[in-house]
Parts: sequence; structure tokens; C-alpha cells
Amino acid sequence: MLGENNYSSFKINSRLVRDEVACADLKIGMYVVELDRPWVDTPFLFQGFLISSEDEIDQLAEHCQFVYVDHDQSEVVIRNQRLTSVPNNTKQHQAFKPYPKTMEEEFEHATERYDFAMSVANDLFSEFESSGEIDWARVGKAVRGCVESICANANAMLWLSQIKDKDNYTAEHSLRVSMLSIALGRELGLSKLELEELGIAAMLHDVGKIRIPESILNKEGALSSAEYAVIKAHTLEGRKMLREANNVPPSVIEVALLHHERIDGKGYPQGLSGEDIPSFARIVGITDAFDAISSDRCYSKSRTTLEALRILYDCRGSQFDTVMVETLIRLMGIYPSGHIVELSSGEVGVVLSCQADNRLKPKVLVVRNSDKQLCPEKVLDLSKPLKDSIGKTIRVKELYQDGAFGISLREYKDNGLKVCA
Repeated sequence: MLGENNYSSFKINSRLVRDEVACADLKIGMYVVELDRPWVDTPFLFQGFLISSEDEIDQLAEHCQFVYVDHDQSEVVIRNQRLTSVPNNTKQHQAFKPYPKTMEEEFEHATERYDFAMSVANDLFSEFESSGEIDWARVGKAVRGCVESICANANAMLWLSQIKDKDNYTAEHSLRVSMLSIALGRELGLSKLELEELGIAAMLHDVGKIRIPESILNKEGALSSAEYAVIKAHTLEGRKMLREANNVPPSVIEVALLHHERIDGKGYPQGLSGEDIPSFARIVGITDAFDAISSDRCYSKSRTTLEALRILYDCRGSQFDTVMVETLIRLMGIYPSGHIVELSSGEVGVVLSCQADNRLKPKVLVVRNSDKQLCPEKVLDLSKPLKDSIGKTIRVKELYQDGAFGISLREYKDNGLKVCA
């Protein structure tokens, strides 16, 4: 689609002061700026990152023979094969707040809240179009349920957000953007009341598309300049519709109007830049783009979650707020909840969750054996030293989306996901 979510491929930023280092010689504190192969062929999200654990060194060694290390950004100095520690002047991310419940404990409650919120999202636009009013009690109840579940453990809702139906894109997109925004807002330190307001704003961010002709909204292929101008008008239409409704919080109106503004001032409709864009609109702008990129639409095939995160990362500081993008990436992780994985043992399963401090080793519900046949379900926690039949440590080999290996997330949800270890 012309101009809509037209994110360029990410680029590797080369440095002048760098050394080729064999993976066997890597140390914690080195900053890896380039690999001996394309980044897309590896599970690493960042195009350049500081090695913070032995696990990351092991993962690099699995995929590469050597990498390039940037002296300026490293927290160790390489001198004649000797390593000397240097002070860390890098601003570190704040550690994620722990969840009070496990994903397994929260999943059943999350499913109930998700189902109710989806029913609200399905009705929201049609009811608003016909009556011009919003059932705030019902919307508020749905969003509060999402906030409660996400604050208990976001992995459960994020798992459910991977269930996608192309024919119900509008409602599902609205709910997914709401859930993602709440989860991101929690990690940014918002209060529960702020998260509820943010969740409502996110659920209504695209309400102006009610006024856009379906022939343009659902057109396959590129839009003409005139058609793109009509699409962009959904932000102005959203503001107008919400202003005419009763008791709409100002922040909800702002998000409907400003979620396509960009940090570099090249967004629309007002061309705002930087912190002139309200924080809620910056959050929803990121989660809206992420979900659009990673979902099938009539004019675009979905990208994988990792590709979507890499695109956002490349656009940080220009289109999107850097801290918010990097927080979303850390929230989603390399192996996001609800994705299908093939293990090095040949077994196939669904990611349940991943510890924030051990993002390379998720907890996986195994549902197919090494022959890719259905098998008794079991939970493998890859953060523990698990071995396969020939004594090798079990790791994630490849990441897939819903439907791979004949696995349907919706079926597991509807039949009751068995998540007991």
C-alpha cells in the first residue's frame, strides 16, 4: 500500500574501529556490530548488540564462525589479545518488573477476558457507526480485564494475540493493538488507571476507518495518491466522530488523531515531531505498526514477528520513539509467546513464555515428536539443562507462525490449553 506502513528494510551500521573476532574468543561486554552472515539468518533481534551473557555467546557460536566487534561501544577493550574492563557508561534498561503469576496460572483467566474483549471489539465499530455512541461500561470492563490479566502475566494475552483471522482483521487488530499497548505501557511504568485509558484509546485508534470506503480500505495492491489521501483522512474522521460522542477522554481523541505522527515530523495529519506527539499516541503508533506488519492483510502478506521487530528497530529515533521500541522488543523477546518452534531434538511445540533474563531459552509446550507426529503433550523449560537422545543440549532450532506443522493455536485455546509441566 502506498505510504501506509511503508517501512524500509533494516540496514547494518558499519563502524570504522572494529575487529574480526572468532566466536570462541568472544567475551561478555563486547559489542557485536556485524556477523559473518545476514542478521535475518539468525535469531538476534538487534542489528548490533552488547553481549550480556554466556548464552548469547553460545547462540552466536551456533550460527557464526566469527563476528565483528566495535571497540567504541564495547565495555571491554581489546589490546593484543588481552581484555581489560572499562567503566560502563551505557544507559542500561530498567529491569522488567516481575509478574505476580506464571503464564500457566493466568492462562484460563486470560482466555475468559480475551473472549469477552473480542466480543466487545467485534461489536464496537458497527454499534458506533449506527448509533454514534459507545457503550463505555462494556468497553471499560473489557479493557480492565485485559489490564488485570496483562499485569498478572502478559505472556498469556500475548499468546492469545497470535490467533489471527484475516477476515476479522479490523476487530482483532483493534484488540491486539490495545493488548500490546497495555503490555508496553506496563513496562514503561504507567499506573493501572493510565493503562486502562491507554487500552481504550488503542482499541478506538482506527475508529475513523468507519468513514473510509471499503473499496479503498480493502484494495489489493498499491493505492493511488488520491486514494492514500482518503486513507489518511481516517485520523481526522476519528477525531470528529469521537468529539461528537459523549464522555470521550481527551487522550482517546488524541490517539485517534495522532497515532500516525512520527518522531521525525514526517507523519500525518499535523506533522508533529518528537515529544510534541503525546506519549499515548507514540505508544499506539508503534503497536499499530507492529501488528500491521506482522498480520496478513488484503494488500500485504504478514512478516514474521522477528522481521516486524527488526523493522521497528531500524526505524527507532526516526519514525518511532527509541526507548519505546527497544522496550517492546525486550517485552516480545526472540521467542515470543504463542509462536511455534522446532527444537534441535526435532520435536515441535508452542512457546508458552520466556524469562526476561533468559530470552534464549523459552518454556515450550511440546505437541509433536521428532517425527513431527502428534504426541502426549509435555512442557520443556529450556532454561534448565535438558538433553536430547544423543546427549546434546536442547535448543530452539527454528521459529514459525500459527499453522506450521498443522498446529492451530485456536484449537488449543478452544479445547483448553494444557500447560501443566
